[in-house]
Amino acid sequence: MRWKRAFVLNKVEVFFYDLVKANPRLKVQIRNVYQRLFDLVPAKRMATAYEIEARRGFFFGFHDKCPWSVDDKCLLAHRVTAPFRMPRPDDEIEVGFFSGEKFREYTRTGSTRAWNWHMGAMLQWVGHSDRMLYNDFDGQRLLARIVDQDGRPAGELPAPVAALSSDGAKALSYDFPRLQNTPHKYGYANGTDPEADQLVPSSHGIHIMDVNSGTMQLLFSVADIRAIQPEPSMEGSFHYFSHCQFAPSGGRFAFYHRWRLDNEKVFTRLISSDLDGNHLHVFPTSGMVSHYGWRGDTHVLAYAKVQPHGDGYYLFEDRSGGIQPVGRELFTSDGHPSFAPDHRRFITDTYPDRYRVRLLVLYDMERDKRYVLSRIYSPPAYRDGLRCDLHPRWSRGGTMICFDSAHTGERTLCTVNLEDDLSGSGEPCSL
Repeated sequence: MRWKRAFVLNKVEVFFYDLVKANPRLKVQIRNVYQRLFDLVPAKRMATAYEIEARRGFFFGFHDKCPWSVDDKCLLAHRVTAPFRMPRPDDEIEVGFFSGEKFREYTRTGSTRAWNWHMGAMLQWVGHSDRMLYNDFDGQRLLARIVDQDGRPAGELPAPVAALSSDGAKALSYDFPRLQNTPHKYGYANGTDPEADQLVPSSHGIHIMDVNSGTMQLLFSVADIRAIQPEPSMEGSFHYFSHCQFAPSGGRFAFYHRWRLDNEKVFTRLISSDLDGNHLHVFPTSGMVSHYGWRGDTHVLAYAKVQPHGDGYYLFEDRSGGIQPVGRELFTSDGHPSFAPDHRRFITDTYPDRYRVRLLVLYDMERDKRYVLSRIYSPPAYRDGLRCDLHPRWSRGGTMICFDSAHTGERTLCTVNLEDDLSGSGEPCSL
């Protein structure tokens, strides 16, 4: 029964969440007290109809990057070698990959001091090659290293990378140290923000890099974007960029423009751009966009606030203003969505509910049907800056899913194979 009650936020919880969400500190305090009350109920660690392969002491990071190699034979991973606390300048983690039967053989390829618990070191494959890229700190500056599968150096970029184009030719970068001064903890313990005392930086912005030559070009500054369609809440706020994603073909990209008030409330808008920093499109949301993913080159799925409908998943058409609610009656909370290669299905997750249970969810756009693949317990210590979101990600062939979890008591990299259920007209097993 407990699992059934943990399906979604109930109406009372939604009411109080809407009441306090404008005050982040109060919201966190109420959430912590509420969950501690339900900690008195014994917790089941995981419920699923699938075989889950779990690799304890490893994680990948965010949901917007594919950990699988182009042939789906290797799986990127970070190995936890740092203490369980917020990263400090000297803390390192390993980078490497799994291969072999059911991805059980681990190969170390390097280590890094430029990482966080949510996104790791932005570890990712370079195009269709067997080379991998990750951010690092060399003692003086942040940069990005490219290595082969033996860990041998294969290139270097002069700034940390936020996203790579699918062909591995272009990379996007922004000021990672600036993110240390934000509630999301997406920054690095190393590096300095040259405009830390500026609410609206005029020289910091989004850069595009040529991966082969390492040349950098500033596309626009934070001040440039702040001046576009300004809103009253922007006045006197701390502004920054995050969450860059290339469209699948690499011709455009999207990013967050965020501004933080003194009470730590954060406003977000989602903006797209071409690779020259032109033809900007501000998506029609109302101050809140949490997570998003591209569906092909022309649409973006995001959990956002859209008036007059409120919070939910929406499919936005880039550069047109078109909006389509998605799964309106099936989703009542935020998650980290990403589309399968066929663009028909997306995988997402939820944050811990009253019982600290997260859901791993698959949604079929054609059937308008939601499948709960697994219910996964999140230990109390894994919250706020130390939290371990599932961040589910598809394999290249769209038959496997990789996600992070802490149900084992430590960060754990998990995979599940859905090939038999997704072939033909089949449907996945739902709890």
